[in-house]
Parts: sequence; C-alpha cells; structure tokens
Amino acid sequence: MKTSLIITTYNWPRALNLCLRSAFAQVTKPDEIIIADDGSKTETKNLIDELRTQTEIPIVHVWHEDCGFRLCHIRNKAIAASTADYIIQVDGDTILDPHFVADHIEVARQNCLSSS
Repeated sequence: MKTSLIITTYNWPRALNLCLRSAFAQVTKPDEIIIADDGSKTETKNLIDELRTQTEIPIVHVWHEDCGFRLCHIRNKAIAASTADYIIQVDGDTILDPHFVADHIEVARQNCLSSS
C-alpha cells in the first residue's frame, strides 16, 4: 500500500524541520511527503528545498497565498496532490515516533476512514 504523509504548516520552519526529520527517521518510510503550507513565507520554502536533498522520500510542497486561516483548503489541495492509497495527516509541530507510519499501516483497512 502506497502511503502519503501530509504535514500542515504555517510560518514555523523550526517546528517543521523537527517534524520532517522525525519523518525521515521512520522505521517504515512513507512513499511521499506532502507539505500543506497555508501561506508561509520564503523561509519555509527554503527549508523544504534544503531538506529535499537529505532524503530519498519525494517531498511535494503545496502552497497557497496567505489570505487568512484556510487550513481546510490547503489540506484538500494536498490530498488532491497525493498519489498514495493511504493518507496520514499530521500538524507540522508534531515529532513522530519512529514507528508512527508502520503503526498506521498495520491497522489500515481498505475502504475505511479513521480519525483516531
């Protein structure tokens, strides 16, 4: 099952850096990482560009202009950009346990949506 890790962010590159590094350290790596960026400034883009060179996991940066809080809109754009069968969503200030993706895959069921 192809997995996508969608990470939402807004103008907090220090936290996003830690979140992405914890994604890189997963026992089972996601097949792709999509950054759902709700209008961050250039510093976030620069960080993502730098971290792309430090992993073999494809990183897609989905960004829209900062026109106020539009988190749901950018999440939908990120989901639309995904090429995966299974989507895992986290906030960009989350440090993932090394088994986070593996645990999700273990309990995943076809045609099932879980919010827990």
